[in-house]
Amino acid sequence: MAADKHSRRQDKNKPGNSINRLASLREVDPEKLILTVLLLLTFFLFTKALNNHFLIGWDDGEYLSDPVVASQGPIDTKAIFSQYHLGMYQPLPVLSFAVNHRLSGPVAWPFILTNLLLHLINTLLVFFLAKRWTKNLLMTTVVALLFAIHPMHVEAIVWISARSTLMYSAFFLLSLLFYDKYLTEGLKSSSYFYALVFFVLSLFSKSMAATLPLLLLLIDYLHGRKPGIKLFAEKIPFFVLSVIFGIVAVKAAGSFGHITALEEDYTLVQRFFLIVYGISFYLIKLLLPVNLSAIYAFPELKNNMLPAYVYTTALLPLLLAVAWWFARSYRKEILFGSLFFLLSISMVLPLFWSRIFITADRYTYLPYIGLFLLIARLVQNIASSRDEISPGNYRLMLSAAVLLLLLLFAGSYQRTRTWHDTPALLTDVIEKKRSDTDMAHGYFYLANYHDAANETAEAMQYYNLALSRNSNYLLALNNRGILHGKAGNLGAAIGDFEEAIRIKPDYAEAYYNRGVAVYQTGEFSKACADFSEALRLGFRPAGEAINRYCLRSARPDFGNAGTDQQTTEPDIKEMNQQQDE
Repeated sequence: MAADKHSRRQDKNKPGNSINRLASLREVDPEKLILTVLLLLTFFLFTKALNNHFLIGWDDGEYLSDPVVASQGPIDTKAIFSQYHLGMYQPLPVLSFAVNHRLSGPVAWPFILTNLLLHLINTLLVFFLAKRWTKNLLMTTVVALLFAIHPMHVEAIVWISARSTLMYSAFFLLSLLFYDKYLTEGLKSSSYFYALVFFVLSLFSKSMAATLPLLLLLIDYLHGRKPGIKLFAEKIPFFVLSVIFGIVAVKAAGSFGHITALEEDYTLVQRFFLIVYGISFYLIKLLLPVNLSAIYAFPELKNNMLPAYVYTTALLPLLLAVAWWFARSYRKEILFGSLFFLLSISMVLPLFWSRIFITADRYTYLPYIGLFLLIARLVQNIASSRDEISPGNYRLMLSAAVLLLLLLFAGSYQRTRTWHDTPALLTDVIEKKRSDTDMAHGYFYLANYHDAANETAEAMQYYNLALSRNSNYLLALNNRGILHGKAGNLGAAIGDFEEAIRIKPDYAEAYYNRGVAVYQTGEFSKACADFSEALRLGFRPAGEAINRYCLRSARPDFGNAGTDQQTTEPDIKEMNQQQDE
């Protein structure tokens, strides 16, 4: 037995066995090895998110309380595809939430795991797409690695409500892959058909997908296709779908109050600089993803002027444009990557309208692919010039690259912990102290969180803090007024609503809420005048209030003797319910 063991050890040490092991290592497909390591690394990076909670007061709670998501029994697919959800038309993500809820109930980690699996799928798709475009394994790896671990992508991955970004990106990338296949494999109709189908699925996930037809033209440019009737004709179905879903998206956002006409606050010139600032912000965060936040508020005007940093950051795109003009090598690749970024992010730049916040980390999830391609080209150029670089400098550059990757990894890991729950996320916003407006938003949403938990004292404290940072914060005034009303402090409630109306004379909800508070003081005529004004301004619950409290037979000041109708006073709790509708 001992001799046999000794002979086996000798056999293992024979030169022939070592050669065989080396040969077997050479047989390992480097592409499969890279993909395996990349996916495992990415999964490990974001597993901490599985301990996170639903972000109540930060959209997650809204989805969980949506009947089509949380109801028992068969999923109401018709309702999902026929309704807007939180001011967006995104039926496929909402359907996925409903499936999650049916399978696991209101437990957070299965929802987050679904997001993480979608990110792994997208990383795989980015790898295959970069491979087709670069035809270089090093560049492909760089693009996929940056996509997988960049801190700016954490929001899209770990925030459950951002699933629409993950789903639209998956279908978007599949559409691009099949269109690229369509070009490289003889214009096969089947590939074109799949590109169109996945585009439709992407549109059913998020309106940002509407930019895809422009990127198809960009891919034509990358492949050197000459303009012609066929080239443009084959894009017509894509553009038609983009227009249709674009109109739907605008109506959805308008119905929820997401759209704000910027010319009300900013001049045309200022709006131009806001757009350039948005682009510059994303470029800076690409290279320096620090001081990230869940809230990036629009810059405040002081003396009718934007802050100086808005104007100075406009220099960055200008410098990059000049650099591209003087670049002789790889000008086509630089143009492709830059336009991929600009076109795919264009729908969320502060153009004519915008949401509450000027930028958001999740918006970069797919557009950054174009910029990652440019970074990959730089890395490849350095690697191919190794013989021209001294060994010491090359080792230094390699060490710097490894350090940067470790910093990105650490940044994403830490950012994942920030999204643990609503208080942690909003406390992070406040502690960053990026601006008074950002902090006001952070305090406001923390107040909403505590208000939903019936923690009135904490909610009042945070509404006060929000107004200390921004005294014109309409929503904070309105919600604080509601809290005052619930506590029976009608004078303070009326004061908050009146201040909101002074700041925004067409603030319909404030008229309605003031009417409720005034009614309880016994000034019925004033209350009904407020209800009428709220209805004129488009606040539909005011119509019901008029019917219940302001018709002649219902008015206490007219008396209702001899009638069977009973009069009840509107209260502040009812006011909250009306607003939620």
